[in-house]
Amino acid sequence: MPLSAPMRIALALPIALWLVLPALAGDSSGLDPALIDQCLADASTDGGRLDCAGVGQESCLAYAEAEHGDVDVVARQLNCLDAEWQVWETRLTETYDRLKATEDERGAEHVDALVKMERDWIAFRDARCAYDRIINTSSPVAEAKCKLNETARQMILLMAYQRGRA
Repeated sequence: MPLSAPMRIALALPIALWLVLPALAGDSSGLDPALIDQCLADASTDGGRLDCAGVGQESCLAYAEAEHGDVDVVARQLNCLDAEWQVWETRLTETYDRLKATEDERGAEHVDALVKMERDWIAFRDARCAYDRIINTSSPVAEAKCKLNETARQMILLMAYQRGRA
């Protein structure tokens, strides 16, 4: 007998809360944003900075296994990937805002081009990562890894643009 919609929601709610609450609570996921910041500070090239994407996964997953071993391994992976993606997304937004302020000094044409590029990049990232999910047997982990890596790549690109404007 299939479960009713309220029963499916009731069963899914604990996992959904476990996935969302760490993001709202900051570092309760076990991810240490300082690992990312230190990796970025230590890297001397953009390629080295790109290698920082995923640097927080090992410690986050160890923490998740120790604290939430009863939760499905895929849910733990998704939570850790999301937690690290949020750090990169925050760094990307900060970098974008600094670059936009710099371009604002150069004129509306520069700002408009930057805004268009960023909007187009978001569409590209989402389409690329949806494709990664499909070619990897509908794997939500593949899509989440892609989103993390593409966000890191974009932040590093914007950092390079900002360095070129300084």
